[in-house]
Amino acid sequence: MTRKQALAKAIEITRAASISEIEKEEISAALNLCISELPFAKWTREAIFDACNQFVLEHGRIRLRDFDEGELPSHPTIKNRFGMTAREFRDTFYPLHTNTPQTSLYRDFNREDVIKMFIAEFHRIKARSQVDYNKRRGENVPTWITAARAIGCDRWSDLLKSEGLSVYKQGRERETFIVESTSNIERQIKSIAGD
Repeated sequence: MTRKQALAKAIEITRAASISEIEKEEISAALNLCISELPFAKWTREAIFDACNQFVLEHGRIRLRDFDEGELPSHPTIKNRFGMTAREFRDTFYPLHTNTPQTSLYRDFNREDVIKMFIAEFHRIKARSQVDYNKRRGENVPTWITAARAIGCDRWSDLLKSEGLSVYKQGRERETFIVESTSNIERQIKSIAGD
């Protein structure tokens, strides 16, 4: 939730609160003032991500020129806070060619941690393809493209090659059955019981 969304929710909660109408108006006015002053003057890392997340929610994407138009921090501010250019920042955390607006869930992770998460999940689900990986990955695990961008590539095959991985072969796991000379009923019972 961005700061703007949190402030709007606080206003909504305040209006429903069991306090006097005068208090409701004062609190709502103060919160609305905060909303109108966003982003705040000091660009901390958290404030930058918050402003970028809100910008993506409102506009769907971040273009490089958006860093020059006032709602987002300037190019030098991005360089000072993150040690990368605005283009590198945008491409890492808010890539253009995603189809849906999204915020960066992995902004507090370093690149090595993103890759470790990807590799662990890759092996856990025994990924058979990029589609299979994204479809079956855990909710709090990065997509393959996020991991790929963390190492500077944008292809599944390049990511796997870089990390020394190969896809798991398709096929179902097979159960092993033991054949014994038992009656048909005993076999059915054993089959149901899982022996």
